[in-house]
Amino acid sequence: MIRSRKAMAAVIDAFIFITVIGIVAGGMFVYLNASHESETKAKTYYDAFFAIELRTNDVFEGSDTQCIMMCDLIAAHMASDQGTVKAYAANVLEKMIPPMYCYLFVFEYDGRVMTIGKEGGKLDSRYSSEMTIISGKSMRATLSIY
Repeated sequence: MIRSRKAMAAVIDAFIFITVIGIVAGGMFVYLNASHESETKAKTYYDAFFAIELRTNDVFEGSDTQCIMMCDLIAAHMASDQGTVKAYAANVLEKMIPPMYCYLFVFEYDGRVMTIGKEGGKLDSRYSSEMTIISGKSMRATLSIY
């Protein structure tokens, strides 16, 4: 039957070690996937919003038809306070985010702050990041979904 108690102890020790490593790895996998779950919804809308490219004459008076990214248009609007960028962005977000959710999008650029939407209820998801715009300055944007 058991020929060596040392060999049996080594086998049991190996099984315990493998079990503990499996439990730790499983716990880490669950933790890493669950820790960012609250960002997922907001990040999806955030990325889709900033992937939009527009022509400048869609939101500013004039004949310039240069294509430009949404973040650059928002920064230009915040710097000049001209154009219909805020209204356009609000319209896009209203169509993008389902009506069952409230949202608040906060943009911070060059000491100025612009908000679109309103808070409401319990916070469901939030995502924030900083991006460099065409002028070389950075803009911080935070999308909160309620």
